[in-house]
Amino acid sequence: MTNYKQTAHTATGASASPLDAGAGLTFGSFSLRVVSLAADSQVALETSPDNTAWTQQCLVRGDGWGTARTDHRQRYSRTNVVSLGTGAAPLSAIVVCGP
Repeated sequence: MTNYKQTAHTATGASASPLDAGAGLTFGSFSLRVVSLAADSQVALETSPDNTAWTQQCLVRGDGWGTARTDHRQRYSRTNVVSLGTGAAPLSAIVVCGP
């Protein structure tokens, strides 16, 4: 089953509520879609085994897609806005996780 979460961001920082595969479960496929008006915005896709230690898996600059390793198994995933870019316009980030 594929899971996704869309988050609107108006400031830099990590998403407050990550995607959770559930106790004893993990995701194995991670993608990030960013919709941004600023070509220099930067959004990271981060994963964690325990919801405390986070590791960046990919970084999307501007409007586009990013994909993490498909052999990387983790329970949690989230977006982290590094920069809103020129003009600091709000952006949307969508994390897609699968088995």
